[in-house]
Amino acid sequence: MHSKAAGLLKSKIKQMKRETILKTLTGTIAVMFGYAAAIKLADYPKSRGEMLNQVFPQQVAEVLTWLIPTIEILLVILLLLPASRKIAAWTSLVLLSAFTGYIILATNDVFSRTPCSCGGILWDGASYFAQLIFNTCFIILSLICLNIENGWIKSMSWFHLKHKKQLVSNSA
Repeated sequence: MHSKAAGLLKSKIKQMKRETILKTLTGTIAVMFGYAAAIKLADYPKSRGEMLNQVFPQQVAEVLTWLIPTIEILLVILLLLPASRKIAAWTSLVLLSAFTGYIILATNDVFSRTPCSCGGILWDGASYFAQLIFNTCFIILSLICLNIENGWIKSMSWFHLKHKKQLVSNSA
């Protein structure tokens, strides 16, 4: 009976660690999207001008000027609610990947011109390389969230110390 209670307690602690990690990661991503939406809406004329300077048609730019911050605000809400966290992590991954893909295309002269290097949520004049690093970090955070949420990571221990200890004790 004692071992069953210990196992249950251990499982509960593992679940609490998992939840804490997920809340921290999704909270970090939510803060980033919240800040991104806030600065776009706080200086709407600047955001609109930057969007109109992109390589897509003006009508698309006009729609994206409002659509992107709206999606970002929605993502903040969805990331903070456990019931919608998984779909929000997937959406974050897709959105960040799309932004990153666009930057890669722009820097490889795929378009007729290189659009401005608008810093977005980074400092004004941030390089495309800085934006790629920033986006890549948040793509990795989204992937970690999805790995944990979907159970793809079986152990919360990065080095699987328990397994290593068992190997050492079995070989002795």
